[in-house]
Amino acid sequence: MTPDDAARVLGVDRDADQPALDRAYRRLARELHPDRFVGAPESEVRAASVRFIEVGRAYRLLSEARAAGGVDRTTGPIVAEARSPGAPRAVPLRPFSARLFATWVALLLLGALLSTSTDPIFTPLDLWGRLALLVIAAIATGLTRRRWAWWATLVLLGLSGIAVIASTTVASLLGLGFMAVAAVGIAVQAGLVRFPDQG
Repeated sequence: MTPDDAARVLGVDRDADQPALDRAYRRLARELHPDRFVGAPESEVRAASVRFIEVGRAYRLLSEARAAGGVDRTTGPIVAEARSPGAPRAVPLRPFSARLFATWVALLLLGALLSTSTDPIFTPLDLWGRLALLVIAAIATGLTRRRWAWWATLVLLGLSGIAVIASTTVASLLGLGFMAVAAVGIAVQAGLVRFPDQG
């Protein structure tokens, strides 16, 4: 769908401002919403559903073009990449909050500090090496948004959990809890973990 097509679907000028796009989208969404077609013939419901989806795509295309620094001036079609069945759906990256990331890193470092109260299982290098790798893997998860970093974080959390349980102290258990919460928070912020209510 080209920006011209999208504007035509919404019934607005291609250079319409965001409030005009919002009004047109809301009006059409109310008119075409599937709940308005309860009891209507199946063909009418199907046609309205297809048009409803088309209106949503047009609105998203024009809104994103506007948010990306003005109206997109290209006239060529915008093509969605085809994906093979069973391939994971690409999740658009959400804006990255540096303040939230810094909070997660601070919680992670506090957890690592509390975990140093445990006795090393083998050598002091075991404790510091494990914790340093865990902190690095968790931070890499947030910065790179790669699954391998997330899996490395989970493995290192598991190893730390085993080490903490083997030398149980309250501070080290609390530290492990802080690190686990921070690691999951970083992964959620990076878009690698999604909860059911996140759609």
